[in-house]
Amino acid sequence: MKSLITFLLVPVMAFAQLEVERKSIHQLESELHRNDPVNEAARPAAVAPLLPKLGESPALAKKVYGWHPYWASSTAYLSYDYGALSHIAYFSYETDTATGGYTRIHAWNSTPIIDYAHQRGVKVTLTVTNFGSEQNNKLLSDTVKQQTMINTLISLLQARNGDGVNFDLESVPNTQRSNLVAFMRRAATQIKAQLPNAEISMATPAVDWSGSWDFAQLAQICDYLIVMGYDYYWKGSKTAGPVAPLEGETQNITKTIDTYVGLGVPRERLLLGVPWYGLDWPVRSSTRKDSATDAASSRTYIVAEPMATQYGKTFDQLTKVPWFSYQSESTWRQVWYDDSLSLALKYNLVNARSLGGIGIWALSYDGGRSEIWNGIRSAFTVTDVRTVEGEHPAEFQLLQNYPNPFNASTTIAYRIPAAGHVSLKVYDVFGREIAALVDGYREPGSYSARFGGHKLSVGSGTYFYRLVIGSFAQTKKMLLIQ
Repeated sequence: MKSLITFLLVPVMAFAQLEVERKSIHQLESELHRNDPVNEAARPAAVAPLLPKLGESPALAKKVYGWHPYWASSTAYLSYDYGALSHIAYFSYETDTATGGYTRIHAWNSTPIIDYAHQRGVKVTLTVTNFGSEQNNKLLSDTVKQQTMINTLISLLQARNGDGVNFDLESVPNTQRSNLVAFMRRAATQIKAQLPNAEISMATPAVDWSGSWDFAQLAQICDYLIVMGYDYYWKGSKTAGPVAPLEGETQNITKTIDTYVGLGVPRERLLLGVPWYGLDWPVRSSTRKDSATDAASSRTYIVAEPMATQYGKTFDQLTKVPWFSYQSESTWRQVWYDDSLSLALKYNLVNARSLGGIGIWALSYDGGRSEIWNGIRSAFTVTDVRTVEGEHPAEFQLLQNYPNPFNASTTIAYRIPAAGHVSLKVYDVFGREIAALVDGYREPGSYSARFGGHKLSVGSGTYFYRLVIGSFAQTKKMLLIQ
């Protein structure tokens, strides 16, 4: 019996260790670019904050948290849509596990992106990376090293007016489960004691293969957890497949989110990390999810999307992710990646599950293509903005939209003297609801909401907008001319 038990345990333990050591895209790309120089541009002179473009909203209803890799081109940050970002995580502080200090911080002390983002209302945090079970054993089992890290991080944040720390500790062994919680509690407490407005977050795995993560406790310590909603298929997968399946497969993003919430993670503290990349496998044939003949290579969105246009992509209905096959020197290859449609479906899940927002791996991988940023704005832009602070309005009032008639968009203003649930909806002449501009609790004040007919594919004609709060209700009409 003893030999049988030993026989059964060894494969299970070996499997668990294999899963623990499986390298994420964060680790793989960090290793790939380890010796790359920092693509740093000279810090620009003071720049006035950008004003919102006409017809765009500067407000986001969710957090949009993008990792900025130091290997991005020196001007990549200039093409980011700062109106569609709330946070940038500078990647990264590479941990020296001999001391708790860093081996590299990749020009954190001089990068221009911090000032540039701050001038545009976007926060910048510093990402701490520590990859591998051995490295995390060294850090998490030694409180002296942890204290050195905490002290160093506080100094680095103070030096550049940083907005917090994102901890990316990967392949944490299950023997360090409680130590991880204790370290994060100590780090969050001490950093916030010195920098009260600092935000503490963690990059967390889509699947806790090793049982190392107490997500519920970590969510109470951190301001938010960013679940890395990718690497379901990875470089070493035996077959080609979706990096980030929304549905289908044994594991998928929907199951991941439901698992986190089921374990007690508050929805508003959970961000879904989404991939701006895909993987390209050498395979035996053009068959969907065929066997891989070697390891995959990553393809950023700006590389994968033109290839998909050239070779013709198929949208996989089972996983809600596109893919395509092509031949290179007589070898079949297969690429699975996320495009604007599959990303939009993931954003829909974020809204449907009332999550706190999204994370992005990685900024600059879009190559400045507008469809990626437009998808974020479409999903998470606030249409309702408080316009006047100070004294409360004396009475409920729904104002005439302006301009009227309108072409692309129009603004509807309203005033409420008392707090309550506000409903502001648009209807066509048949009484069918066209858009819900506001549907939630509002404090007393004056507000404005934007209605854009071009986003809804509605035709020219008369439309009605109706404000309801408590017993007050008022309706006005407007004219769309296209």
